[in-house]
Parts: sequence; structure tokens; C-alpha cells
Amino acid sequence: KDFKSRAANLIRRRTTEATLSEKSLIPSREDVLSWEESFDHLLRHRYGQALFRAFLRTEFSEENLEFWLACDEFKSCKEPKRSAKAKKIYIDFIAIGAPKQVNLDTETRESTIACIDNPSLDAFDRAQRRIQGLMEKDSYQRFLKSELYINLLRRTSYPIQRRTTTELTNNKS
Repeated sequence: KDFKSRAANLIRRRTTEATLSEKSLIPSREDVLSWEESFDHLLRHRYGQALFRAFLRTEFSEENLEFWLACDEFKSCKEPKRSAKAKKIYIDFIAIGAPKQVNLDTETRESTIACIDNPSLDAFDRAQRRIQGLMEKDSYQRFLKSELYINLLRRTSYPIQRRTTTELTNNKS
């Protein structure tokens, strides 16, 4: 009997945990609407970022978000790893013919390359801003009109408004 009780509790707890984690994956309607207000809101929301990445994949421009994220991660790099991380970003995204080469103007590319050998935390800021600007001006605008975004907006529901006892009593008359 003790074993059955423990097993039932374990199953119940795992089911509850799974349900909670599923719910936390789905953004609220407010979250989804906030993505229209600000590209930054979209980039900083885990689900929003994943959905935007999926959209970029359909446009064959996922490297822009990958570069932006790599630059963001670079800013938190400690000194010993910073140089290696800078070189990896250069090889992956900035070098002419890089496997995931991003579209940077010559001046930005050259000023960024000049920082690679002795990179400070802001070494990629200019290039990151350029790519963010490109995404915000182009891909982000198309994303907001995409089926991916519109379907998610339809799937998110308005929060249930709870009425107080006073409101219920006043509405009866």
C-alpha cells in the first residue's frame, strides 16, 4: 500500500510539473502583443526569439539572429575566453565567405575586424547594431505579418477576468 501511494504521488507530481512547464512555454497574449510594440521585447522573450528564429529560417536569414545572439553572449565573456570567442564570431559570421556571413557594410566590417586581436567587451557593438537594424527594418516587419505570428496571436487567449462579489451583485439589478 505504501508503494502504491508513493507511486501515485510521483505520477501526480510529474503530471503537474509537465502541465506547468507546457503552460510556461506558451506566452501570454500580453507578451505576444508586446512584440509588436518593440523588437527588443521580441528578442528578449524566449518564446518570441524561438518563433522569430523559425521565421528567419523560412527566409534563409537565421544567421542574423545567430550573430546577434553570439554578440550578446560575447559581452558576458570573461577575459581568458574573450579572444577565442571573438575569433569564432569573426570566422563564423564576419569574414568574407564565412559559413554564416552577415551583411555588413565595408566600414563596419573593417572596424570590427580591427578589434578582433585585442577585443574589448564592445568590440562587436557596431556590427550588432547594424544587423539588429537590418532585422528590425525588414525581417521583423514581415514576421509581424506572418502566419506564424498571426496564428500564435489567435491561439493566445485573453486572460479570464474575475468579477468581485460587488460587481456580480450590482449587475443583477
